Amino acid sequence: MNKRRLKLIIFAAIILIGAFTLQSREKNEKEAISQILDHVTEINAIELFKGEQSVFKATGQDATAYIENYPLSHVKKLSKKERAVFEEKPLYHIVYEIKGEPLYEVDILKVAISSELNEELQQMVFNVGDQQYLIYWVNEKKALEQSTNTQRLLEQYVK
Repeated sequence: MNKRRLKLIIFAAIILIGAFTLQSREKNEKEAISQILDHVTEINAIELFKGEQSVFKATGQDATAYIENYPLSHVKKLSKKERAVFEEKPLYHIVYEIKGEPLYEVDILKVAISSELNEELQQMVFNVGDQQYLIYWVNEKKALEQSTNTQRLLEQYVK
């Protein structure tokens, strides 16, 4: 009887730890989204990287044309299968800053297998030239809806 009780206690502890971990992750995700939405109007700089090399940096008025007004208007968590539709390494990396400090960062992923895109992802990708790209929020492993400002930035500075 004691062994059975011990097993039940251990099982209950594992369930409690698992539930606490999931709740903590969800809370952190909501805080990250809230932080961005609360400070999106304060973004005053944007920097575009290809690998480690900065391709473009703008601050103040020059940056406003490329800054997202509604950066998290449509967010989708990508499964491993959905993530595999895109090239493994990001083609570009964009950092949105407030007074020299990053508020959030996104990767620009190139579509590798366009025939595997589901309907929702097809609406989230955008074209630059004859290539398709997706905005990917790495910290949260989420795809962000395509944006005219990001598309404009890539069209101007991606060669």
